[in-house]
Amino acid sequence: MHYLPLLLALGLLVALHELGHLVMARLLGIRVDRYTLGFGPSVFTLRVGRTDYVLGAVPLGGSTRIHGMNPHSPGADPSDPTSFAAQRPWKRLLVLFGGPLANGLFALGVLFTLYTTGTHVVVPLTVGTVTPGSEAARAQLLPGDRLVSVDGEPLENWSGFVERIGQRPGRELQLGVERDGEQREVTVRPRPDERGTGRIGVSQQYVYRTYDAGQALLQALAHTVNLVAEATRMLERLMLGTPGIVLANPLGVVKQSSGSAGSGLGAFLRVLVSVSLALALFHMLPLPSLDGGRMLFVLIEAVSRRKVPARVETLMHAVGFLALLAVVLTVALADLRQHLRRAALDANTSDGDSPLFFWERSRGDRAP
Repeated sequence: MHYLPLLLALGLLVALHELGHLVMARLLGIRVDRYTLGFGPSVFTLRVGRTDYVLGAVPLGGSTRIHGMNPHSPGADPSDPTSFAAQRPWKRLLVLFGGPLANGLFALGVLFTLYTTGTHVVVPLTVGTVTPGSEAARAQLLPGDRLVSVDGEPLENWSGFVERIGQRPGRELQLGVERDGEQREVTVRPRPDERGTGRIGVSQQYVYRTYDAGQALLQALAHTVNLVAEATRMLERLMLGTPGIVLANPLGVVKQSSGSAGSGLGAFLRVLVSVSLALALFHMLPLPSLDGGRMLFVLIEAVSRRKVPARVETLMHAVGFLALLAVVLTVALADLRQHLRRAALDANTSDGDSPLFFWERSRGDRAP
């Protein structure tokens, strides 16, 4: 029911990314030939200056054609002072960075608006809900309990707690807890979900607060930095093959995000903040066909003072795009097969299964 607004929002985030490239290019005096909102046949075209603004038949996503960025386009002249290819490396880097910057500023602006108008904020390392019949309930954890440590290891944030619980299914753990100013320890044994990740059945606590403009800006900046840092740590752990870390897949992201769309505007906007920052970080990866890959070629040129041959760069970007597309399709197909297996399992499950079984099968990654 909520997939359509999510897909429209994702398309607008991509269009915003491309608009960032356009604005940065125009600010630096670089010609932009065409900006397209959506894809498919053109239904409306407006020419402003030397730029065509086009509305596609399907208003999802967007693209920007900067003059001279593609050396093989007809009429490309590297000596044209308004051409991308004729610019100094620092200008080209700024144009390429314009897309991720636009997504980052969008996320920051949404967070600032949420904090000034009022939103739910996290109470650090504090239990919000305890699922009846779960391991946390059996250990007599209560809402409001503050989590201090796991097996004597101090906790710094909720994601660290989720990671430690997720990595130790079936193993007895001692949780250090602070309740009403008193320190105590409880024993839990995380149960594995369908992916083998440990769960105990708690979620973190949120409270509703409103901030003035100065505090809201600081909160928005801190929130943005925390999301970027957490995503960076996740990517690092994935590259190192850390156990218990599972890469998000397209179908899972859409499903969880569409569920948030039905939970209210605030929850949906927070999802868009995360997706916008993820889009910015993804494009900054130094991979061919992405902004980061193009920036890498510019940096190589700046250091070596020799341009990478156009054919070599074009070939690398084409191969990189095909490789990324293959990875996305492989992950999506694998996830689709997993969902089909779960659907078959659900259909064959009797009513006598314990409530804990159903709870653990349906919970998200953020609630251990």
